[in-house]
Amino acid sequence: MSTSDVQLTAGMRNNLLLLQKTNKQVESIQNRLSTGNKINSALDGPTNFFAAKGLSVRATDLSKLKESMGQSISTIQAGDKGITAIESLIEQAKGLTTTAYGNLGTDAASVATRKSLAEQFNRLKDQIDKIARDSGYQGKNLLVGNGLTLDSTAGSRANVNSIEGMSNSRVTNVVSADTYSIRVTGTGNISADLEDIAKAETARGIASLKVSGTISATAGNFADISLEMRGNVGRERTLVISEGSESRTVKFFDNTQAAVASTVTAGASGTPQTSKVTISGSIEEGDTFTATVNGKAYSYKVTADDLTTNAGVTRNPDELRRQVASQLANEIAKSTDFGGDGSTAVTAPTDFTGTNAPDNSGARFNIAYDTANDYFEIQSDLDTGTGVTFNLGATSTNTLEKAVSISFSSGTVVTFTVDRTALDNLGTGGNGTSTIEKNVDLTVSATNLNGVTIERSAANARGSGKLSDGENSLAFESGTVRFEVDSATLKQAASAQRSNNLITVQRTDANTENDLTVQFNEANTSTIAVVSQNVQTDGQGLRLDYAQNNFLDRADIDKAVSSLDFATAKLRSTSQALSTNLNIIQTRENFTSEFSNVLTEGSNKLIQADQNEEGANLLLLQTRQQLGTISLSLANQAQQAILRLF
Repeated sequence: MSTSDVQLTAGMRNNLLLLQKTNKQVESIQNRLSTGNKINSALDGPTNFFAAKGLSVRATDLSKLKESMGQSISTIQAGDKGITAIESLIEQAKGLTTTAYGNLGTDAASVATRKSLAEQFNRLKDQIDKIARDSGYQGKNLLVGNGLTLDSTAGSRANVNSIEGMSNSRVTNVVSADTYSIRVTGTGNISADLEDIAKAETARGIASLKVSGTISATAGNFADISLEMRGNVGRERTLVISEGSESRTVKFFDNTQAAVASTVTAGASGTPQTSKVTISGSIEEGDTFTATVNGKAYSYKVTADDLTTNAGVTRNPDELRRQVASQLANEIAKSTDFGGDGSTAVTAPTDFTGTNAPDNSGARFNIAYDTANDYFEIQSDLDTGTGVTFNLGATSTNTLEKAVSISFSSGTVVTFTVDRTALDNLGTGGNGTSTIEKNVDLTVSATNLNGVTIERSAANARGSGKLSDGENSLAFESGTVRFEVDSATLKQAASAQRSNNLITVQRTDANTENDLTVQFNEANTSTIAVVSQNVQTDGQGLRLDYAQNNFLDRADIDKAVSSLDFATAKLRSTSQALSTNLNIIQTRENFTSEFSNVLTEGSNKLIQADQNEEGANLLLLQTRQQLGTISLSLANQAQQAILRLF
């Protein structure tokens, strides 16, 4: 029998339907309580469901944009940290320039100090570039700028490098394209700083100091001249003259030269007297040797010609002493009143070592010298009477003044006179070293398209745009021309009047690859562009170049200070721009966060159930369930009454 065959009473059927409806309502409320939503699908309420869905989707999209904004904020903060670090390095560089201003002397110590400061300045510049390049975040770097670059062409660099004495030509800190005509001029004539010469003469006890000559075309240099005096009063003096790697040593006033008279054969009846004058010690130009015969003096002063042979070879000490002995003998022989008694000597000295022994020529005395020894002899030509004997004396005087001429392979000639009296007056105070700045008539210049000419000359005083070995810099508004100079060969370019052009052009186009675009709404109709800035040290950025010429000139330091001021202003501008963008993005991030919450709350209002209300409804329905069950039970009692009949 099917269930449909079971016939329920009307009361039972009504109670059963009511109970079933109540159970469905209980199930619905239990579902709302478990999900928290009164609408869980479109079937529960299509209007509210799809409205809430739209609000929820928009809130989700805005949450994703908020995450993107957060990353953009981190990118800007990374750039800001980089700027802060760079500003610190800029302040350190300013301190170096202040110290350089305090060491502007032209003495070697001040020049060396400024060179050291310039090297430190260059290291700070390199670190600024490294910090700028290390300030990127997730592929974006707001500190490495627009990408525009300019540089000199390889062909023009090669042309300038082909100029004799020049190499490694280039243009740094290029602000705009330009052309520079590089030229080498000058005669190569050498001179010296007059103030340095005056100081050296006073301090070292020398006079008539002069630096002259013409720089060599193959071995020239711009090195200073160094004069180092050593010695003491009454002793040998030594002067070391240096130029670059070359040194010359000159010794003088040694007081070891001497002339001594002695008797070889005593005069007696039948035996004429023979005496000799011996030359000894170290001899130098200007020394004077004197022989006195019977009270009449004969002197000879050593000349520069005595120091060398006819072939130009320097005589050794023994040869020089023999040369002086012969020259003094010649002075005696040339006398027309030898011995002071109206008689004459032989017309020329003879040589005792050969067969030319003195003969009885009728002269009052005979003179002879020994080519193998450092002496000459005087013999009376009489063997009887008072003329058999004579008086002979000899003395020597060290030169009181010495003329010195020193030549260097560079073409430099240093000449001066040493005065013994002046040195003795100075005592040991004359010892020490004097430095003389050498000037050379050679100039390297550059002229740009605007007709501006900047030059560095080896004839300038130090600190006034002086050309030097190594790197030299010429600063223009459009860029800094740099080249290395080799003083050994630069004169060749000047003699040939060499010149060539150094040309700068644009190398790469500007780009926006590091610009940051931040989206503020889901429709992408509200955005902000954070433009990347170039805070590297190149000409398109901070315009902060390497130190020029090792801070040799005040103008070089001035240029560095000016660059630092520009860099500071650019950093402040960049920092302000980043800060403004950061504030905007942070404000939009907060707005997006709050607005997303509004959308979410609105969506929840459309679909979420009131838990308190649903709980009360569930409690009421559960009561109804119980009552329905009771009602169904009462309705069923009428059927159960039939059982009593059995």
